[in-house]
Amino acid sequence: MSRYKNALSQAASIARSQRFVIGVLGIVTLTALAGWRYKETELTAHIPPDLSNGTSLKIGGTPQVPAPNVYSFGYYIWQQINNWPNDGGTDYAKQIFALQSYITPACRAQLDADLKIKAGNGELAQRTRAVMEIPGYGFAANRVTDHGSGAWTVLLDAALLETSRGVAVKRTYIRYPLRIVRYEVNREQNPFGLAIDCFGNRRPERLEERDIVVEQVMAPNAAIPAVLPKAVTNAIPLVGEPPATPSNAAPGAPEAAAAPAPTALPTPAAPAAAALPNAQEPR
Repeated sequence: MSRYKNALSQAASIARSQRFVIGVLGIVTLTALAGWRYKETELTAHIPPDLSNGTSLKIGGTPQVPAPNVYSFGYYIWQQINNWPNDGGTDYAKQIFALQSYITPACRAQLDADLKIKAGNGELAQRTRAVMEIPGYGFAANRVTDHGSGAWTVLLDAALLETSRGVAVKRTYIRYPLRIVRYEVNREQNPFGLAIDCFGNRRPERLEERDIVVEQVMAPNAAIPAVLPKAVTNAIPLVGEPPATPSNAAPGAPEAAAAPAPTALPTPAAPAAAALPNAQEPR
């Protein structure tokens, strides 16, 4: 009789152990289901353009953005904002509205103010505009400064060309210190998660055309080193844009005064803070 009692007691003990294991497995299963339910289903990876030496990427959370990707984003969006194929009187406002997901609200307010000033000065009607990267002065490591906390400064050296009724009225070189920030607002409208914050506390600078030409002519077939061209150091008013010089003025335009001697530009560094009321270019 005792043998049967021992067998029943052993069976009850096994059943309790099994119930305990089943309970633990149930808790683990529910935890896994909850984790799967709230896990990220979309991951963003910013892949650099040059993979010849390999790369490592951080996936998930706050994605790492390589410097070349920051530069190309700033260049492409800024080029599109300044693309007026038909008439600046309508194209400028159209481009600002179409690209509003790629610029911060503060930058859009500055661009809207610049639009009103240009329209009041007659600098939009019957004008076309194009901003192009200067050949040989594209991306380089010293053109992107990472300030941390999801903010960068991109030094974009570009050629600006404006025409009116088929006649070139402006042709100059400008350095745009674009401020790029993380902008995780609407992934449907902005999958890059970046935005242009205009120029931060800096302002655009006019580049000396002779410096651009000399560096290209000296070694036309050689790779140009990543040395930033010199910028004019005189004070630049915020209203308007770079004036036409004797080499780029429209036919019949009066000759402008000679610009002061340029000085070498050091590697990118944050300048002294200055309030920027709008996003206009130098005269």
